[in-house]
Amino acid sequence: MIARLSPRPLKRIQHGIFGQRRHIAKCPDLPRLDGKWAVITGANDGIGKQSARGLLQRGASIFMMCRNVEKAEQARRHFIDEGFDSAKITLIECDLADLDSVMAAAQAVKHHLQGRKIDILVENAAIRARRYGETEQGHEIHFGTNVLGHFALRRILMAEALAPHARIIVLTDDVYVKARGCSSNYHWRSQMGASRAYSRSKLGNFWIARELQKRHPHYNVFIVHPGTIATDLRRGIPISGWLSKFFCISPFEGAQTTLMCAGQQDLSHGSYYHNVHGECELDNADPATNDEAAARLWARCHEMTANLGASVAIKLAS
Repeated sequence: MIARLSPRPLKRIQHGIFGQRRHIAKCPDLPRLDGKWAVITGANDGIGKQSARGLLQRGASIFMMCRNVEKAEQARRHFIDEGFDSAKITLIECDLADLDSVMAAAQAVKHHLQGRKIDILVENAAIRARRYGETEQGHEIHFGTNVLGHFALRRILMAEALAPHARIIVLTDDVYVKARGCSSNYHWRSQMGASRAYSRSKLGNFWIARELQKRHPHYNVFIVHPGTIATDLRRGIPISGWLSKFFCISPFEGAQTTLMCAGQQDLSHGSYYHNVHGECELDNADPATNDEAAARLWARCHEMTANLGASVAIKLAS
C-alpha cells in the first residue's frame, strides 16, 4: 500500500523518527547482482559503506567514489578482510565540492569500465556543514556538494557509461519538507542557517531526481529517505547524542532502503521510498511537487556544468 505523507514538517519528521525503530525491514538477499556494476558516492563510511557492503554481498562489482582516500582505503581493506574479491572493488578519489575532481573521477570510472556499463548509481554522499563554506567553484557548500556535484557526475556518466535502464538512487532526507527553495548562493551564518541550507539541498536532490525521471524515462530513478541515522553527518548537532541513543537507527539499518531500490523487482521508478512508510505519495502542498521549480533548478545545474561538456565530449542533450 502506498503511504500518503503529510506536507507539514513537524508531523512528517515526528512520524519518521518515532516510528522507524519499529518498521525496519531488511532487504532480501535475492535477487543476486552478479555481473552488475555499481557506483556509490561516499562509500567509505556510514550508510554509504553499508550500502557498498550490501552490494558486494549480492555479487555486484563496485566503484567507491570518496573524497577521503585514506578512509576509503581502510574501508576497502575491511571489505577484503571480510572475504570480498578485491577485483570487484575499485576506489576512485572524488571530491563532489570540486567539479574538476568530479570530471576526473568520472573519466576514471569510464577507463576502468573498458566499455562495460554501470547498472546502479547510488548518489549517497552528502555534507552537513557547521560553518559557512563554498566549493572550489564558489557555490554554497551544501548546494555545491549535495546537488551540483552529483548532477555533474551523473551528467558525465550518462553520456557513455550508464546502462540504458540503469537504476539511479538519489538519497534525500525528510527534512527537505522544511525548505521551499534551493540555490547556489544561499548565505548563512548560524547553526539554524546551516540546517536550512542542508534542508534546501535535500529538496534540490528531490527536484533533480523527479526531473531526471521526467526527462529520461528509460532510467529507473528512485528517491530514498534512509532514515534518521547515527552517523558523522549529525556530529555537532546539539541534541545528536540524545537523538542517537533513543531514536536513531544504525548505518546498516539505514542502508536497507537503498539496497531494496538497487535490486528488488516490481518497484515504481520515479517514486519516493521512505524507510518507515515504504513507497510514498506526496500531497500537492509538498514542496517536492513543485515541478516548475524543479525544471528551473535542472536548467540552472545544466548551465553550471556546461563547461564540462567540452572536456569529456558529453553527448547528452538538455
